[in-house]
Amino acid sequence: MNSMFAKFKILQRPYANGLQEVLSPFQMSEAQWGLIRYIFEVGPATNSEIALYWSVEKPSVTALAQKLIDQQLIYVVYGTDKRKKVMHLTENGIAKYQQLKEAVHTFQSSLLEGITKEECEIVEKVLEKLQQNIRK
Repeated sequence: MNSMFAKFKILQRPYANGLQEVLSPFQMSEAQWGLIRYIFEVGPATNSEIALYWSVEKPSVTALAQKLIDQQLIYVVYGTDKRKKVMHLTENGIAKYQQLKEAVHTFQSSLLEGITKEECEIVEKVLEKLQQNIRK
């Protein structure tokens, strides 16, 4: 096994657990945070667009979105085709994003201690290339 991939695998669980510890006081899961962040940073999106981006099944996104609708963090606008539902953040959703972004940034910054900006850029480029290769 390539040691780089082994390191990715070993890093994933502790990172996810640490992120969940940060999000728990806000009654938010990692997936919910991901959806809010996507809509805020990329813009309104359909369940299908999110599912494609995350490489998951659409029903997974639908269930996640419903929880955020119930919490009044997102709302849905129907497109010209009634089957197309576009998710948007509510004012509460925008406020929650701002609150969570600060907490997540603090957590992630602590993980980057001793890592240069250049090293981060290299890792980012490698990950982007890996993502492209996986999607081929």
